[in-house]
Formats: sequence, structure tokens, C-alpha cells
Amino acid sequence: MSGYPPAVSVVTRSQRKAGVLAGLAVLAFACAVGVLLAPVIADDPVVSWPRAGEQPRSTVLPLVPYRPLSLDARVPCAALAALNLRADGGDALRTLPVPTVTPEEPAWIDQGLVIGAHRGVVLITASGATVLRETLPAPGCSYRIMADDGWVRVLRDGQQRAAAQLQVPEVGELATDLEGHPAARGLAVSLHTDARYESSPTVSKIGLLVVQGAALLMLLWLAWRWWGGKRVPIRVPRPRVADAVLITVSAMWVLLAPTNFDDPWYLLMARGAETSGSIGNAIYMFNATENPFVASQYVLQAWGAIGGWSLAWMRVVPLVYGLLTWVLLRLFLVAGFGRESGTGRAVWALLVAYLLWWLPYGMTLRPEPLIVLLAAATLLLTELGRQRHSIGVLATATATAALAVSVSPSGLVAAAPLVAALPWLWAWLRAQPGSARVAVVLVLVAAGTSLVLVGFADATLGDVLESTAVHQWYYQTFSWYQELAHYRTVLSLTDSSQWARRAPVVLTVAVLVVVAIGVAVHRQTNGDPVRRLVVRSAVCSAIALALLAPTPTKWVNHFGAAAAVPTVLLAAALLRSPLGRRVGAIATTVGTAVLVGAMSLSFAGPNLWRPYSDRGQPFGDHLNAALDWPDLASLRPRLGPVLLAHPALWAAIALAAACWVWWWRRRGRDTALAPDRAVLLAGSIMLVALTLVVFAWAPLRQYPGWSVALSATHAAVGEPCVLDRHAQVLIDTTAQPVPTGPAITDGAFAAAADEPSPVPAPAAGTLVWHDAVEDGPETGLLVTPWFTVPDHGLAEGGTDLLIPILGTRTGQWLSLEYATTAGPNPAVAGSVALPVDPTVSQTQWQQTAVPLNRLVKRHHLRPSSVRLVIVDLVPGSDSWLAVGQPRLARWRPLVTLTTGAAVYVDQVTATLLPCVDQVGVEHGLARTPEVLVLGDEGFPRHFLDLMFEVHRGGTQVPTDRAGTTVRVPTRLMPPGPATLPWGRVEQVVYDHPVGLVDLRVGHLRRAGWTRFPTLADQNYHGDL
Repeated sequence: MSGYPPAVSVVTRSQRKAGVLAGLAVLAFACAVGVLLAPVIADDPVVSWPRAGEQPRSTVLPLVPYRPLSLDARVPCAALAALNLRADGGDALRTLPVPTVTPEEPAWIDQGLVIGAHRGVVLITASGATVLRETLPAPGCSYRIMADDGWVRVLRDGQQRAAAQLQVPEVGELATDLEGHPAARGLAVSLHTDARYESSPTVSKIGLLVVQGAALLMLLWLAWRWWGGKRVPIRVPRPRVADAVLITVSAMWVLLAPTNFDDPWYLLMARGAETSGSIGNAIYMFNATENPFVASQYVLQAWGAIGGWSLAWMRVVPLVYGLLTWVLLRLFLVAGFGRESGTGRAVWALLVAYLLWWLPYGMTLRPEPLIVLLAAATLLLTELGRQRHSIGVLATATATAALAVSVSPSGLVAAAPLVAALPWLWAWLRAQPGSARVAVVLVLVAAGTSLVLVGFADATLGDVLESTAVHQWYYQTFSWYQELAHYRTVLSLTDSSQWARRAPVVLTVAVLVVVAIGVAVHRQTNGDPVRRLVVRSAVCSAIALALLAPTPTKWVNHFGAAAAVPTVLLAAALLRSPLGRRVGAIATTVGTAVLVGAMSLSFAGPNLWRPYSDRGQPFGDHLNAALDWPDLASLRPRLGPVLLAHPALWAAIALAAACWVWWWRRRGRDTALAPDRAVLLAGSIMLVALTLVVFAWAPLRQYPGWSVALSATHAAVGEPCVLDRHAQVLIDTTAQPVPTGPAITDGAFAAAADEPSPVPAPAAGTLVWHDAVEDGPETGLLVTPWFTVPDHGLAEGGTDLLIPILGTRTGQWLSLEYATTAGPNPAVAGSVALPVDPTVSQTQWQQTAVPLNRLVKRHHLRPSSVRLVIVDLVPGSDSWLAVGQPRLARWRPLVTLTTGAAVYVDQVTATLLPCVDQVGVEHGLARTPEVLVLGDEGFPRHFLDLMFEVHRGGTQVPTDRAGTTVRVPTRLMPPGPATLPWGRVEQVVYDHPVGLVDLRVGHLRRAGWTRFPTLADQNYHGDL
């Protein structure tokens, strides 16, 4: 009885601790819910047209998203009356451009607002519907068109004349046919752009975030202290030579690593957040926010703000992630599986396994490296929690796993060790009183709210729900039960499944199969810590791969997120046979056959590393890789005549290992080498070594030509801008050819002589001829005047003549005639056919370059005069042609064109051009670029031009609608060995001046559950 009161005291203390932890958990969870629903201060940009004190002038106004939240337009009846006096009427106001040269009207053409008059009738259309048609009233009245909340209403002198349940019309321009006319006075538009994701936390939300963070930290600290379990010291591994090798290889890989398709994409999202304050998609989906999956972009944004956006500088981020992951995995091996896992032999095995995964997946700006780091932290913490039976450590592991989900949906793989820990957690809970059980559940749930601290700090629940719907609508997504598609991508013979990228995935799955065979035959580990490591890491790896299934996208890149536990599995399998010992001949044969097949399948992928990293790569003909059906099998790696994908090679290694084992055991000795392990060991070392060799060799083969490694090396020594100096473009000289007489036109060219060009001229002051006529001749002839080639232009370095060509070019005859004397009628010395690119859109100017030295070689005299002879032989209303006068140009570095200009660099090339003034989306307005730099390398246009696709919500769709692009010839210097074309450079000529509006950014308070009209609707973008 004397011990009774102290016992009661002990029980009371435990309950009190559980109560404190439960209270903190409830507080953290409640604050997390409050963060989701807390109000924010949202930007409310208001655009007013015309500018204060100015008359209405047509202007380009590219909205992204394309529809404003509301629109209010005022049109005086006097303006409509002035238009009615014209024979063909006109538009007092329209908000979308009218394409004039496309054979078919695009689906989006009627999605804007048009207010016009013709033959005494006022016609108002909006979002694909006629809202009002009535007789033109007396001039003294005024119309007001208001669109918001799903309705479009028309008022005249304050009285409603019509109303329709329609979306707010799209806006890409504010244009009028009355520009400069006195009747335009009074035209006005006010609209609120859709900047739904641009907001900042309110004081209350910041307070909730602070309280939640403090409560969560206090909760984890107290749980670690009070529920720390038994004390188990953490062994610190001693440094090894392998550690130094890892650091050296990692530093070299910053310069040598291949580019990833998505690296520029994530860079653009981080750069865009600098101006808009929101992590948006930047390419399409209307720049919808990426919340809650934004952790990695936040880090990139902060790092880029410190030191710029060069590739080498940005790669320091995944480098740090990788080195920290290595440290955590070293600690995990030693802490969890004894001294043998810390020996030099074990560290070398871990190094091979680590590089096997990290080399192809780790040096990327994508989210996976940060996920792997957090997964490694979760793995280590979970193992410590298992050893100590510590709920506090397990709660911390739960918090790190939840943080991984704030990086990407594939961050769910970080929870694999937690799933594997459920058996001992369940046993621990069963032994505890009810109060402790409730407290533990609350603590673990609260630990998971670390996701909210990052994912919702700059977003509301309404934002995330809408952005999720947008992503699911506009992006190719899969359900969890379609996970087989994930493995089809890694096994498909395409350029996204290179041998080094498929190898770690295939080998991990193969080792899982072999371990399963070994466990089925012989379950005991015989106290071997490494064998125990093999089995446990196999279970955890299988769970990690299964947790990839909920990821809505199924690309090869996502496998990199699961690398932490499979790295440990492969390292353990390199130390001990994944089959185990004494499993019998049949199991050994089957297991070895599985690994032989896996190794062959790994090397069966092509050695094709686009974009840009393929330059100088060995194995096969890489110039044919741009074909629709390239022979990718010929790009498989080989050693001399030996194809590494041939199963006979790996079967021979297995057979040699089996003979070695037989011979060694005949001598009465034992060996840990087995046929299956021999195949895995030899193949893994070959994979790592070959990866390093080909990426060190490729830039040397390509030198002095440009390569990614060359750019990274220059950036590492303080020269971040390299590609824009190696890339050259043809730019006009100051002195240009001068016409010496009139043009000769016949047929359609003569009929169109007095009509304006179908699109703006490719350059200011350029003469343009065309035969785009609606009624009249369908074929024709054009002979331009002779143009005298100026001596001053040649003295400036002019080397080429540029001939702009536009329209349908199939079956037409285009040539350049030249003479060696000047004057209005010189004798023709010769002619050259003008090549054209049939893949260029008929609404885009392409410029054919004719080198002058090509003409000089023929006659040993410099041409003094040139002219164009164009024959349109193709009848049909949709067959037309436009050409511009020849212009003298010289090769100059790309930086000459981009300096001082607003530039759009696409999602393939942006990491390689860090010094340009990259445009983006801010306040619901897309900044209009003057120059476009786009990838090429033979990729199909539907892949490269995502930002121009209306059905994907492309951020450059308004630019594409409101302007005409002029393709600029480009080349890389010095050329180096032949490669695929590096990219496209285009200048943009807009139909109207840009941005002749006033912009005022107001602010309003918005609840966290508020959702705007959804963008996830086919009717939204009008591309039905």
C-alpha cells in the first residue's frame, strides 16, 4: 500500500502529458483549417481604355485568363451613326482580333464582344451569341454593355434593352474602326482582369500560420522529449574515400548532367513568381497556381533572386539536395543495420546504387530531388522511431513526409517508411491506455498539417480546388488503377526512356522480384543485418512504388521521387545476393534469369538525350532522331561490336560467376558472390561508369561547337550568357536595297495592288506585294522592281539577302534574279530558286536567306541589283502569296536582337538563356514579347508550341492572335559537328500598338472558400 500514491502520481503525469500533446495537436489542426479558410487580400486590377486625356486608339490587350471577371463598355450612338454612313459599316468596339488570311475562321473568333452598325442596324454580339439587334437610334443616345456574374446586359440611356446568360467576353485587344474620327469621342471600356491567384495573406491568416507553426514545433519537441522511447545512440559514420568520390562526381555533374525537358518549365514558374507573387504554370492552363505543390519552386525562386538564373547556378539547389540525401542515407545504414553497413565496402556499394539513381534523375530543377531528400529524412527518422519505439520521432517523420507532399503529388512516396512502421505502431498502441491512443492519433494527424504551412501559405482553399480542377481538365491525367501506364513510359522505346533513366527503375523492380523469390524459398535471415536490410528495404521500396500510383501523371520523371528507399535496396543487394543463401539451384537460376533480363532491358533504351544534351553523344545516327519514326534501336549503347542490351553478355557473366562459386567451394571455401549478385554488380558499375563517360565525352566531341556543358562551365566561372552569343541571327544592315522603278503585276497581284497587306509588314518600311483577294483572279504574276544593293550595306558586313514570304506556298514558283550592273533595267546575270519551309504557318512570315557569296561564286562579280519573280500557279480562294522586298542582312549574335527587348523563351530553352528579359503574366495581363526564342531539334510543333494552344489555355495565345511572327534565320557558331537545328527565333509584329490603357491595381478582401467561375470548362476557351 505504501507504493500506491506514487503510482497514481506517475499515471497522472502520463495522462497530463498526453493531454498537453493532444491540446497542442488540436490547436495545430484547428489553425491549419483556419489557414485554409482565412481571408486574403486579393489584387483587383482594373484596366481603363482609352488612357486618361487621350482619344480611343486600337491597342493590343492580352488577357490571361482570356476573359476578364467583369467588363463595362460605353459606346455613343454618334459613333455607331458614323459607322453606318460607311458602305460596309464597321465596328465601334471589338475585343478580339479578326483574322484576315486564314482559310477557316477559328472557333474562338466569336468569343469576344463586338458592337457594330451596318445599314441602319445596331448589332451587339458577345461570347458566341447575338445579344441585341435593333434599329439605329438617334445620335444623342449612348449604349452601355455590362458583363459579369454569367450575364451580359445591354442598356441604352440607362434602360435595359437586352440581357443574355453568357460568359464575360474574351479580350485580346480593344479596337475600333473609328480611330482618329471625332465620333470616337466617348468610347470607353473598363474591365477587371482575372488575377484570381494574386493575393497576400491577411493579418489573421499570418497569425494563424504563426500559431500553427509554433504549435507544431512545440508539439514535435515535446513529443520527442516525452515519448522519445528508449535511448539509442546515433552512430556517426566515419568519412570514407567513397564520400570524396561522391562529392567530386556531384560537383562535376553540375556541369555535365543532361538537361531535363521540364527544367525550364520549373525555372519559368519560379521566375514568374518574382513579378506576380504567385507560383503559376507559366506555359499554359492560364498560368493557374501550382499550390499546394510549390515547395521546390519557392526554393528556386529564392535562389534565383540571390544569384541569377543561369543553369550552373540553379543546379546548385539539386546538388545540395543530393549531398544532404547522401548524408542521411549513410546515417540510416549505420544507425539501422550495424557496423558492417558503415564499412568501406558498404559505402562503395551505396555509392554505386546512389549514382545509379541520382545521375539520371537527381540533377534537375524538377521537384523530385527535394522529395528524395525529405523521403530520406523520413526513412532515417522512422528507423530511429522503430528502434526506440518513439512516437515523438515517428511524429517528426510524419511531418517531413507531409512536407514532401507540398513539393509534388508524387511526394506521397515519402510516406512509405511510415506505412512499413504501422505494425510496431499498432502493437505499441494496443499496450497503451485509451487517452494515450487518442493523443497519439491527434499528434500524428497534426504533424501532417506541415503540408498546410507551405502549400497554403500563399493560397486559399478555393484557389487550390479551382487549380486542381484546371490541372485535371487541361492536362493528361490518369487514375491510380492505371499505374501500368507509368511503367509503359519507362519501357517504351522513345527518347523519354533513355537507358540510364530506365535502368534504376527496371533493376529495382527486378530486385524486388528476386527478393520475393528468396523469401518464399527461405524466410530466415539468420541474424545477418545486411540480409535483414535487403528484406526490409524491399518491402519499403514496394510500398514506395505503390504510392506513386495516385500521382495523376505517369511520366518517367516521377520515378525519381521514389529513389531514396530503392537506393538502399540496391546497395544492400550489391552487398548480399537478393536471393539469400541456400535457396537451391532452381531459385538461383530463376533469380539470375530475372536479373539478366532486367540488365538487358536497361541497356535497350536509346542513348538520346534531347533537348540539347544529345550534342556529341555516341552510338548511332543522332541526326535522324528528329524523324517521325527514327531508328532508336540503333542508338543503344555498345562497347565496340558488343551490344550491351544483348542477354548473352549478362548470361555469360552469370555463368562465369557460377563457375567461380563452384571452383571456390570445391576448394572448401565460401564466397558471397553468386550469379545473380554478379550480374547486378557488373551491370550497375557499367551503368554508372558509362553514364559518366558519355556525358564527359559528348561535349568534347562537340567542341568547339556549343553544348550544355559549355554553357554550364562558362556560367560556373561568371559568364552566365553563352548560348545567346553562340547563336547568331540575320539582322538588317543600316543601308538597304533601293527600288529603281515600278513593279510588274498581273492577275491576282494586279487586282490586290490597292488592297492592304493581309498582315502587317515584316519590318517597318518594307514594301509588300500579295494576291490575297476575295473576288477576282486566282493566279497571277509579280516582277518586283530592281533593287540596288548598297555599298554601305556591304561595308557594314552585309552577307545575305532576306526575302520575306507569307501564305500558301505549295505549287508556286519563287525566284530571285540578280544582275552585276546597276540601273532600272540591267541585264539579268542569273537567278536562284527561293526555298521555302512548308511547315511554317501560312500566317507567319518566313525569311529565306540567299548568301551573296553564293551568287559571287557563279560570276566572280558581286551582284549590284536584285529583283523577285513570283508566279502564283495555284487557283483557289485559299491559295494566296505575299512577299516583301529583299533586305540586306548580316550575321550577329542573338544577344544583339534580345538586348533591351521583351523576350519569351519557351519551356524547352529557358534555362539556357538566363539573361533575357523574360516576359510573364502579371495582374491578369500577359506581357507582350517582341522576340520569341523557341526550341526545335525536330520536335513536333504540338509539343513545342504548348503556350500557343487555345485548348490548353496557353499563356501566349493572345500574342499569337494579335500579331504576326517573322521567322529570323539562325545558326550556331562555331558550328562544330553537325547537329539537329537548335531552335527558332521569331520577331513579333503586332496589329496595333500595345498597352494603350491605364492600369490601376486595387485590393479587396476575399474569403478563403471563395471560388471564381471555373476555367475548367471547354466552353471557357471557345475552342469547341
